[in-house]
Amino acid sequence: MPPRPEKTRTSRDGGASRFVGRESALEKIAEALARGRLVELIGPPGVGKTRLATEFAKRSPRLSVLRFCDLTEAASLSAFLFQVARSLGVPVPLDISPDELARRVRERVFSDDAMLLVLDNFEQLPASADAALAAWFEGEGPGARVLVTSRRRLAGAPATTLSLAPLSTERRSGEPWSEAAELLVARGSAFAGGSFDPQEDRATMEELARELDGLPLALELAASRFRVLAPKQVLARLSQRFRMLRRPDGTIARANLRESIEMSYVMLAPPEQEAFLASSVFRGGFSLDAADAVLGEEGGPWPLDLLESLLDQSMLTVDQDPHERRYDLLICIREFAESELAQRGGGAARAAERHARYYVGLGERLVGCTDAGSRRALERERENLTAIVHRRGLLGADLALRAALVLAAPASGLPYITVEELLGGALGDDEGEGASPALVGRALLSRGTVRRFLGRLPESAADLERARGIGASIGDHTLLAEAFAGLGNTVAGVGDWGRARAFFERALEACAEPRLRARLLAMLANSFGGTDEYDRAIPLFRQSIAETDRAGDESASATARLALGVILLAAGDFDEASRLLGDALEALTRIGSPHWEGITLSYLARCKQETGDLPAALTLYSDALARLDAAGVRRAQAVAFYQFATALIEAGELSAAAKHLRTALPLARENCGEYEGVILAAQGVVAARRGAAGDAAMLYRRAEASLSAYPKPMFLAAVRVLLGDEPPAAFASCSEVRLALRLRSPVPAPRTAPPLLIARDGSWFRAPGSDASIPLERRKALRGVLRALLRQREERPGEAATVAALVEAGWPGERILASAGTERVYAAVATLRRLGLQGVIQQKAGGYLLSPEIPVVLS
Repeated sequence: MPPRPEKTRTSRDGGASRFVGRESALEKIAEALARGRLVELIGPPGVGKTRLATEFAKRSPRLSVLRFCDLTEAASLSAFLFQVARSLGVPVPLDISPDELARRVRERVFSDDAMLLVLDNFEQLPASADAALAAWFEGEGPGARVLVTSRRRLAGAPATTLSLAPLSTERRSGEPWSEAAELLVARGSAFAGGSFDPQEDRATMEELARELDGLPLALELAASRFRVLAPKQVLARLSQRFRMLRRPDGTIARANLRESIEMSYVMLAPPEQEAFLASSVFRGGFSLDAADAVLGEEGGPWPLDLLESLLDQSMLTVDQDPHERRYDLLICIREFAESELAQRGGGAARAAERHARYYVGLGERLVGCTDAGSRRALERERENLTAIVHRRGLLGADLALRAALVLAAPASGLPYITVEELLGGALGDDEGEGASPALVGRALLSRGTVRRFLGRLPESAADLERARGIGASIGDHTLLAEAFAGLGNTVAGVGDWGRARAFFERALEACAEPRLRARLLAMLANSFGGTDEYDRAIPLFRQSIAETDRAGDESASATARLALGVILLAAGDFDEASRLLGDALEALTRIGSPHWEGITLSYLARCKQETGDLPAALTLYSDALARLDAAGVRRAQAVAFYQFATALIEAGELSAAAKHLRTALPLARENCGEYEGVILAAQGVVAARRGAAGDAAMLYRRAEASLSAYPKPMFLAAVRVLLGDEPPAAFASCSEVRLALRLRSPVPAPRTAPPLLIARDGSWFRAPGSDASIPLERRKALRGVLRALLRQREERPGEAATVAALVEAGWPGERILASAGTERVYAAVATLRRLGLQGVIQQKAGGYLLSPEIPVVLS
């Protein structure tokens, strides 16, 4: 046995190493040795096999005689026998023959059934050592228990094999750290002492543990750097992983992670080395089919045999999926393989091209399928497809563009912001110069679409216009029609439904493909819905649904049903709207699209709201916003936030409603301007219900002014209903007008009062009814407090500004105790009141606000 480690520690060697985790592994070793005399513990380099074996030996009171044999320097049968004999105390005369030495060692192993013999680092020994070891267990009878640590499986020995995985990087409920992070924290504290505080950035420690694969050796080497680097600095420098994960002073037994991996690599046979290096092109794991395509060589070994051999020698990991196994490399092992492959001439390019052609072909086939199994398969391969985009410089633009277009498909399930980045990476700085024009046009069309969803309308229009030009130049009528449709949807985003309709009509003229034509009919119908012309929109939607059903286009059929449901909901036909939206949601959930699922849920929630089921509506709105947030669709988010806020108003939750409306307003201004008016009107409802009649009237006027720029007569009718008008007959049953009737409440006419005049920069004010202006240029704190009260009035009518917000406005950047800040604000408010704002500045809910009954005029 090696000596027990000292309990003292130094700043250079990290001191005693506390054992972390592995309780389940210790139990499995004990169970296996209770059943049989030979147990083999295998795992990749740096996984902690020796440390685990040593810990097990310490905890084995039943086995009272402990022997530890380090075989690191043994490379032959005779060296193996000599090292074991020395560990067991077997005499070794100078003239002893190998056979006699083997007999004596075997007898000693048989002689003591209370002994545990640990054979550490067995992997480099030849097959003859495996045979000698196997001979110790021939026949029945008692004998020593033997625990072998190795990176490869034993050949021919009757061993129970236990595979040791890296430490877990997942934090269990109730535990402060994951196993890997716990070891990193323990060793960091040992190396760096009091200068190391792991609590400062727990997320960094966990991320560092994940990036290091949970490998104990890598964690140990990283922790040793905490003496001179903060954890964030170590994490940032992992691009130089092998330079970072070494100890130049050699104070750790294995002070170089790269050398540890290289030792395993050189023990591979040449075909195994080739397969190992080529497998570094995979990302996120790979299947046997992928291995056949990328690793297989004509006349060479079968890839399955190569994978099994690499697994036996701990250079590969395999999951335990009962349906299909997937293989992978640990990050540090993959980076070693990548660096070696890069030095082999065209080896990297050849492996990367075979990888790209396989996965692009697979992705294009999967995108064409709508079943859940194909969608899951596509999601599993997202990392492999993303790697192809990132290798554009090595592979060329065409393969990168094809991979990016697969990833841009809704079935891939990626957020739009990620899709935009991938398409941009595939197009490159040269925007696809030299690539296939059809591929470039498709990529521009796709990027223009996602940019529209993300609310980046000018950039969207630029991409779509370029796609249109390419479609026209190469005679691709489908690309041309889709680009016209995209341009129509982009201008629809700013409420210009007339131009949108013209684009959709041009798209229909260019289109000859039936499936696309059915989609275009729905877009044209939507342009009439945008101007509240339901009698023209509804027949077109029904025609679109019929054509998409005939074409078997499930996705287009679902979105057409969604759009018709929205129109019928707006028109007041809640029964059919609810049925269509339910059908759409079922199909979209099956297809998989968080974007469209979120939109459908938000309108189903509105149906519930309109039919009086407010609790169900609130639940559905919350679910809808979660999905839309994941997708990042800003227009749909604006509408959903507004709709959710109206339900919250009906539920009496005014503060939550006001918060959602504040979120919705800038989103609407950027992405769906026609909704700005109804959002302002809803803010007016909140102000009215809080008793701020003046603010309510002001917000209703702003709502009317905003809606004057858009052909939305239903929205304008709803705002006028809030002001007290009776609903016009044409819109009496429409959802927005019905909502306005429910939300409006008697609002007392605001008192006629002289206004408060304030300079835009806060440099002076004129109190109501006064002819004198009060200068504040030299009174910085008073000016800041007054401007904060004015900003609160504009952004949160009827709500008080907190004392903390007023402190920050009046004395920005100063560190002030809370009690002192309260005193300063109290003194500033008292001064402003004394200067003429008595009765203008009111106290409410522990804060202050400008009276909602007094008009404010900026000058």
